[in-house]
Amino acid sequence: MYQVLARKYRPRNFNELVGQNHVSRALTSALDRGRLHHAYLFTGTRGVGKTTIARILAKCLNCETGVTSTPCEVCATCKAVNEGRFIDLIEIDAASRTKVEDTRELLDNVPYAPTQGRFKVYLIDEVHMLSTHSFNALLKTLEEPPEHVKFLFATTDPQKLPITVISRCLQFTLRPLAVDEITHHLTNILNKEEIQSEQDAIWQIAESAQGSLRDALSLTDQAIAYGQGAIHHQDVKEMLGLIDRTIIYDLILAIHQNQRERVSQLLLQFRQQALDVSLVLDQFISTLHELAMLQYLPDLSLKYSAEINQKIMTLSQLVSAQDLQLYYQIACKGRAELQLAVTQEQGFEMTVLRLLAFRPIQVNEVVVSQQQVFQQIESNVVIENSSSLNSAPLNREAVQALPVQEVQLQDSSSFDPDLEELEEQLAQQSVADPEPSSDDYLDEEVENSNDQFTNVQNENIQHLEQSENEQIVADVQSVTVNSETQQIQQVVQVEAAEPSLTLFGGEISPQPVVQDQTQDVFFLAPESDREIADSSVAVENTVQKHAQTVQQDHSQLESTQTQVTTTHAVQSSHHQTPQEILSLQPQILEGEWTVDKWEYWFRNSSLSPAVQELAQHGLMIGTINGQSTFQTSKQYENLLNQTQHDLEASLKQQWSSTVFNVQYGEVETITPFMMQRERKVRAFDRASEMLHQEPIVKSLMEAFDGQLENIQLK
Repeated sequence: MYQVLARKYRPRNFNELVGQNHVSRALTSALDRGRLHHAYLFTGTRGVGKTTIARILAKCLNCETGVTSTPCEVCATCKAVNEGRFIDLIEIDAASRTKVEDTRELLDNVPYAPTQGRFKVYLIDEVHMLSTHSFNALLKTLEEPPEHVKFLFATTDPQKLPITVISRCLQFTLRPLAVDEITHHLTNILNKEEIQSEQDAIWQIAESAQGSLRDALSLTDQAIAYGQGAIHHQDVKEMLGLIDRTIIYDLILAIHQNQRERVSQLLLQFRQQALDVSLVLDQFISTLHELAMLQYLPDLSLKYSAEINQKIMTLSQLVSAQDLQLYYQIACKGRAELQLAVTQEQGFEMTVLRLLAFRPIQVNEVVVSQQQVFQQIESNVVIENSSSLNSAPLNREAVQALPVQEVQLQDSSSFDPDLEELEEQLAQQSVADPEPSSDDYLDEEVENSNDQFTNVQNENIQHLEQSENEQIVADVQSVTVNSETQQIQQVVQVEAAEPSLTLFGGEISPQPVVQDQTQDVFFLAPESDREIADSSVAVENTVQKHAQTVQQDHSQLESTQTQVTTTHAVQSSHHQTPQEILSLQPQILEGEWTVDKWEYWFRNSSLSPAVQELAQHGLMIGTINGQSTFQTSKQYENLLNQTQHDLEASLKQQWSSTVFNVQYGEVETITPFMMQRERKVRAFDRASEMLHQEPIVKSLMEAFDGQLENIQLK
């Protein structure tokens, strides 16, 4: 008569046990040394060997050769236990005997000596099903049973057991078996049974068993019947209703590359095959987890075929870590909401569409609203048509009809063809985020203005040195007007993006122009930018004055150049950005320790934030790569005792000859903490000053009689 594989190949001793080495090691040692407990509790999921280990333990206790960890398997007791007819092994199904009367009947027989064996063993399976009264009736006997009685409990839900029962037992938690352990065991069994099989099919069965060896053997029996005496990979997939892993990889790649046609083809394929979309989504999430792990553990071993392994490695290199994290979050959210959808297919397809619709913003990308795009196009049109006073206003309806949702500065293939020119202009002008921080966007214009002023001066002086006296005047005027035109065009573009121009839905008219006698037209600056316009006129007058001076006396050129350089240095210092204020000046880490060297070193070291926080409240004195003493207040002694080793190790790692000491006392000189606090105050004041000088902010404050509040440095 045929016997199923799960029963035929049940382990009969600890050597045949698959996995659970931590349990077999403890029990073997206890049996060999005679240190036996009176109650054992085996917990774990289904099919991992709880009842099997209990039977092996009962056989070891009653073997006729004596208490041993290696039963003989030939004596009458061993054979009776293997065949399930040993009279002193009382197996009880707690699920069917939950009443207290059943427990009392069991306990009535406990005082009697064993009939055939050395010990009377009570094996209670699914013990958590017993009632509260049954547990209470069992407690006293469980704590102090007769010497000839052993209790073996097995359960899949130990949380339901009273703590009073658990405390009276030795508890062993059996873990789910690894996929490779199950695969190896199944391969050995199929070789003994002389059944043809494919390795990918065995791996798929082991993975579907989810750590249960009994489930794996049952699926193997089913696969043999389905494959008519053989196990094939395709048959296993059809039997289990699984999908090909390559389809999942193709779906992830299509989503990442925004290939909408390919995604639609895969969704239609899922519909035609009538696959269980919950399993598809589970496989999708598992694959994302596998890809994320491969990025951080590239040497992680893969147990699939060569083709699948190659696809996994390629995908892990193509998809970035932040994309994987977003995909994983969206997929898990969609999995949780799958039961809330009208149909599971609908929930799955909406999850895939959500994966297509959202992705992280890259470093070189900004989100541009439709209104910002409209204003940018209008300002560009006004500048390009500056030679005509009667340029027609831009068609607002035509611009608003453009399907603009996001502007990507990296991949031009995602642009609408009508907006390719706009992409180049945005990339050149560095369009700012709609909510800029106080210390990045506003610095850009100030620095650009200073750099442009310096470039104009240097370029004009170079022309003065290379040309004749009469030709010098013409060249200087030409360069000056062209440079001033570019600068004022930039001012017009900034003004065109101000909300006040389109706040009430009014049309934007072209800016007035002034015709110069010698050059092309340029725009007058708006009233809010009058300071920039005045500085532009001053630049032109200064250059013209230099030209006339060169015509009179060319020897004054060197002093003029020195004066321009000095003026630029003063302006650079005056217009220092908050980032520059907060940044540390590079230090040469040699010689004696100073507060600047100490702060520069520990803030750029690999020390943990906690150690750096402590380091900023002290001062290092002595010699770098020599006798170094850390001075700090007495109140930090307890904290320093915990982190002193890390600080000393980091110093010696960089300077091997360092002799580190600690000195407690009041630090009389300034500390890095005080210096950082002072830098933050100056950076905040500078950010506030730059905000108040910003033309857009000034115009808004004047228009609405407003004021700036809650300025923050991020």
